Amino acid sequence: MTTTLPLAPDPTSHVLHQATTAAPAVALAVAHLSTCSHLPQWHTRPITLPPEVREHQQQARAFHEALTTSRCTCLHGLPEQLLADVTKRWADALDAGAWYGQSAHRSSREVRDHSRRQYDKAITDLMALTDWITSGTAAHTARGTW
Repeated sequence: MTTTLPLAPDPTSHVLHQATTAAPAVALAVAHLSTCSHLPQWHTRPITLPPEVREHQQQARAFHEALTTSRCTCLHGLPEQLLADVTKRWADALDAGAWYGQSAHRSSREVRDHSRRQYDKAITDLMALTDWITSGTAAHTARGTW
C-alpha cells in the first residue's frame, strides 16, 4: 500500500527549494572533478525562478554531451565517469522537478505523488553522490587521489 503525500502548498516552491539546495553541491562536485579547460564553463548562477530550472537542466545536458563526445585527454578513468554521472543525474533530477511542477495540479493524486517521489529521490541520490565525491571518499575508493 502506498501512502499519499500531502500536497505541498506550492509545488513550484518545493521544486525551486530542492534545486536551489542541490545546485551548489553539484557545482562543487563538478569543480572537484573537472580541471579540463576544454569543457564548457559550468553554470553556477543561482536558481530563483522556474525558467532557471530548465536553463540549468539544458546546460547540464550540453555539458554532459560535450564531456562524452570530447576527445580531450585531460580527464580519464573514474573522475571522467563520475563527472558524466553527476551531470546526467543533475539534468535528470531537474527534468523530474519540471515534470512534478507541471503535474502537481493537473494530474491524479497518484501521478502527482509518484512524480514528487521521483523528484525527491533524484535530488537525494544526487546529494549523496556529490557528498561522496567532495568528501574525498571517492578518491580513496579509487586507491589514490586525482
